[in-house]
Amino acid sequence: EKADAMLYSNEGGPITTTSIDPNLQTQVLEKCTDLHSSIMPLNDKIRGPLAQNSNQGTALPLVFLVGNHSSGKSSFVNYVMGRNIQVAGVAPTDDTFTVILPGPEDTDQDGPALVGDPDLGFSSLRQFGPTLIHHTQLKVRKDIRNSNFMLVDSPGMIDSPQQAVTTDRGYDFQNVVKWFAERADVVLLFFDPDKPGTTGETLNILLHSLGGMDHKLLIVLNKADQFKKIHDFARAYGSLCWNLSKVIPRKDLPRIFTMCLPTSSNDTETPPAGLADLHQTRNDVVAEVMKAPKRRIDNVITHLSDSVHQLYLHATLQNQIRKQFRRRLWEHRIQEGMSLFAGTSLTSLGVYSEIPLHFTGGVLSATILGVGGLMWYNSLQLKAVERNLMTTEELSAAFQREFSREVLNDADEYVASVWQRIKGPLQLSLEARGLQQIPQVSTNELNNLKNILDEEIPALRRLASPTHYGKR
Repeated sequence: EKADAMLYSNEGGPITTTSIDPNLQTQVLEKCTDLHSSIMPLNDKIRGPLAQNSNQGTALPLVFLVGNHSSGKSSFVNYVMGRNIQVAGVAPTDDTFTVILPGPEDTDQDGPALVGDPDLGFSSLRQFGPTLIHHTQLKVRKDIRNSNFMLVDSPGMIDSPQQAVTTDRGYDFQNVVKWFAERADVVLLFFDPDKPGTTGETLNILLHSLGGMDHKLLIVLNKADQFKKIHDFARAYGSLCWNLSKVIPRKDLPRIFTMCLPTSSNDTETPPAGLADLHQTRNDVVAEVMKAPKRRIDNVITHLSDSVHQLYLHATLQNQIRKQFRRRLWEHRIQEGMSLFAGTSLTSLGVYSEIPLHFTGGVLSATILGVGGLMWYNSLQLKAVERNLMTTEELSAAFQREFSREVLNDADEYVASVWQRIKGPLQLSLEARGLQQIPQVSTNELNNLKNILDEEIPALRRLASPTHYGKR
């Protein structure tokens, strides 16, 4: 890998950014797109968990900034870009999602133009309604430090923990953030000393919109140079850790990048000893941002792997539920067929033996009534069986039976986490179609998914991995 851009820290040292071979990037991304397209017919057939156009990313690698108001998001954008693009201030200054792109000249476009552009990759934002569309904008800027990725600055979060977080903006802010975060290659979550994790909306976003994205999420405590006393810093840092522990279900918290941005008071060639670590941490954060193009490949492969895992679990469990239902269905059909056969045989025997017609007629009538009643009773039983098979408990039991080796023997937490994500969509899909109408997934279709997981994705990982001595 070779350097293609540099930022310079206050200490004069360069912040090196890296790029990858464009041909290799194109090869990997096109292969991922082809593989994802190949699984979508099966997803459509079984009404699987994958959304339409879920493989369509943004035109350039994406860095997404989210956090409290006045936490320094806009100032960070200006610092990384090397020029003033966003308006920064203590009070909330912007209520829009701002997409910042490199280009040959300065141009601004409103939300409808941004969402309507077929090449940028934001078209599916339409699903969140016109209010969101009118609260997005595009800024194309020349002479900025990046030429191969885009940044998205988001509205600051300002509510108290008691306020609702999904309707007070006129659109579903929580799911909009999730939409951007899923497509982002780097996500920065900003906190500031005045509100270190106490904003309820921020914690809800971390729990519901950024869950499962730890591999690309950086938690930043910005403006740390504002602390005048060490115990003030300790109190704010401890408060942030305490609030994060409420929404991060792990004993060990992720790293918190404690940093500050250059100001007139701290922007010196040789910073005080207390600020040197903050400047170095800022450089670390910027270096991660500059890795967005390289992360794009890794994230696309990860997204493909995750999509195939979801579809494989969905298809396998749907087949098992269908098999159980069909077995009970055929047991009832055989029962009804045998009853009908016995009744018609007795009737035929009576006619052949010239038994009085009132007797054979009685047998025939009893057969018709008996088989009809049996069919009615069996239909009620089948409905009860169908309802039972689609309960959360039975679906979980089916998962335990089908994937017992992975969950129990191998302790595969990833498979268990995928199951938690598809459980709801699988249940809704079965309920919407009914077990009598769900199609069978063939062995070849399942084998194709397994081949992508076992052969294609590892091959893509090898192509995208850096050179090392353990590489084949």
